Amino acid sequence: MKLKYWIYAARVYTLPLSFSGITLSYLISLSRTNVNFTVYVLCIVTALLLQILANFSNDYGDSITGVDNFRRVGPKRTIQCGFISLSEMKKAIYIFSILSFFSAFLLFYNTIKNIFIFFIYIIGISMCVFSSIKYSIGPNPYGYTVGMGDLFVFIFFGIFSVEGSYFLYTHTLSMDMFFISFSIGFLSVGVLNVNNMRDLDNDYENGKHTIAVWLGIKYAKLYHVFIILTSIFFGGYFIFLNQKTVYQWFFFIFIVVLLILHIKRIIYMKNKKLFNSELKKLAVLTFLYGFSIGISFIN
Repeated sequence: MKLKYWIYAARVYTLPLSFSGITLSYLISLSRTNVNFTVYVLCIVTALLLQILANFSNDYGDSITGVDNFRRVGPKRTIQCGFISLSEMKKAIYIFSILSFFSAFLLFYNTIKNIFIFFIYIIGISMCVFSSIKYSIGPNPYGYTVGMGDLFVFIFFGIFSVEGSYFLYTHTLSMDMFFISFSIGFLSVGVLNVNNMRDLDNDYENGKHTIAVWLGIKYAKLYHVFIILTSIFFGGYFIFLNQKTVYQWFFFIFIVVLLILHIKRIIYMKNKKLFNSELKKLAVLTFLYGFSIGISFIN
């Protein structure tokens, strides 16, 4: 059955990233005001559709450019292995583009009453759909340009995910939410950086200029340490601004210890195949990080 190949192409292990910021924002919103659970569900559905769209587009784009080949260290891709054809994947990209936009439109229509803000969000979701595709597809995919992939991941998985959903939940903007959005954003960039360190040699040979390629493995690891520690700083500062009980610090420190252990493994890692497991662990840790901070705010 082809269903298992489509599930594989969706890269299930990356999906926690798509709703880490949304869940964190929802839990914090619950501690401050009444929030409609349906809004949270629609946010989750939209985020998942966008993430799957991005993963399908990446499979399609990297296959066309030759980045996905049998020399790469990472998991084999469905088009690369012949499980899904280029035409089938192209149709799936169109379908998930429409579904993502429709889901977001339904979300905004039911939550935003101000017509000006509504159109701002429509522009925002259009950018999200376009960026999900353009990361790997087109004459100049931005994921192949130094730093652009990291920047867009930071914006969409951090600021848009946390602060954007917070406004949909509460109809207000909060300065302190920017700090925690930076924290989630940096962790998401960390997941991308692990991916890029794993594929560094193959990306270099095929003209994909990620920060890891630009820095080399030694300095890419130092960059990774900076990303994770900066995320921890912003997360700790957010809790400092909003501290209510000691449990907030307990949950935070527990996840931070796991993140420090992750950094240690990355620093001493020599076999690039081991980056696969660290990528999956960091994606899950990012969700647990956001969830633990958020749940600690619920009275």
